[in-house]
Amino acid sequence: MNEKLQQGDRMPALTLNLIDGGTLALPEEMSSRYLALLFYRGVW
Repeated sequence: MNEKLQQGDRMPALTLNLIDGGTLALPEEMSSRYLALLFYRGVW
C-alpha cells in the first residue's frame, strides 16, 4: 500500500504474527468497530 489512509477509509486486510506463534487476521477478528494498533520495535 503506497497511500495513506484517509478519514472514512476502510482498514486494509492484515495478518499479524503474534509473539506466541499465532496469527491475528484484521479486520476479520476485530471485536469492535474501532481499533488502535501500536507497533513496537523491540531491538534498536
